[in-house]
Amino acid sequence: MISFNKRTSRKMMKEIAYHHKISVAEVRRQMAYAIEIAKNNSAPEKQTEFQRLFGNRIPSPEELFCTISKNLTFK
Repeated sequence: MISFNKRTSRKMMKEIAYHHKISVAEVRRQMAYAIEIAKNNSAPEKQTEFQRLFGNRIPSPEELFCTISKNLTFK
């Protein structure tokens, strides 16, 4: 099973930044924007899923990697 912790999440962000030739700060900014959009999604099932994973709070990009990796299932 794949699972990220904060350290591996930070490494992943560095890899993303390197691959896209942007700074880690820019990766974090873009991820924070995407998280905000996901939190405010108007689809009820998407809101329910976000609530199940994170409650009423907005996760950090590192926490997003960790939580999502723990909830992945492969068929």
